Amino acid sequence: MKVLITGGSGQLGKELIESKPKGVEIIAKSRSLLNLVSKESCLQTVIEHRPDWIINSAAYTNVEKAEEEKELAYAINSLAPKYFSEALNEYGGNLLQISTDYVFDGKKGQPYLPTDEKNPLSVYGFTKAKGEDYALQILNKHKKVNIIRTSWLISPYGNNFAIKVIKAILKKKELRIIYDQIGSPTSTKLLANACWKTIALKRLKNSIPEIMHVCNSGIASWYDIAFSIADIGSKMKLFDDKYSIHPILSSDYKSKANRPTYSVLDSIKTFKKLSLQQIHWRNSLELILDELKESID
Repeated sequence: MKVLITGGSGQLGKELIESKPKGVEIIAKSRSLLNLVSKESCLQTVIEHRPDWIINSAAYTNVEKAEEEKELAYAINSLAPKYFSEALNEYGGNLLQISTDYVFDGKKGQPYLPTDEKNPLSVYGFTKAKGEDYALQILNKHKKVNIIRTSWLISPYGNNFAIKVIKAILKKKELRIIYDQIGSPTSTKLLANACWKTIALKRLKNSIPEIMHVCNSGIASWYDIAFSIADIGSKMKLFDDKYSIHPILSSDYKSKANRPTYSVLDSIKTFKKLSLQQIHWRNSLELILDELKESID
């Protein structure tokens, strides 16, 4: 089986490559090898490789800059999935589209189900929602598309929130972290496992929901995550106890993009369907810090 991974150098892309099942041939495409803004580049990539699956983990993820670079965000997050879907529809293959909790407005006050109505507040959320729509419109009638929404990715790779906090603590910077935005942290390891399990079950002709939610168990604010990183790291002797982390309101943080205040994803049914164990986000943080231990030392 041949699987094309977009965003191959990103944090999820690296995890997908690291956890590749036996019998899978991976074609990993980073930004330098695949121009997601170009319809021709997307089409030619599919024609050249004829993948059985595309895992589209590439995205324009800078929520703030997306408010200014609307056309670029739309091209990468909305049109690229559309182009891949059109190519797969013509030449064969399936799409696993990675999406986000930011397709919701956060006003529900309860964990979001995959079937809940979307109402994004930001350009980033809008463009990811449109990417879902295009993929479903083109491929869903042939059951050739699955969408996995996830949230607040953390990993040992890249420059995600957890890595930023670790670097700041090591530099003994004073941190002011938002505490009134609530979500579901997700480790890339957990998400990658869900991706591979989805593909494996589909190959066995199992019925898999078109839209699923994947995140770690438990909920948290950004402040909770930052404090937990400092707490766990101190107990592991990675940091001293001289860190300074203060909770602040969203209104105290200047932002161009509106973000949902409560974007927790309900992923219980997904984990049951995929026969996977849902791990608490603090446990995943411990694993990430343990993996980073040598580089921090």
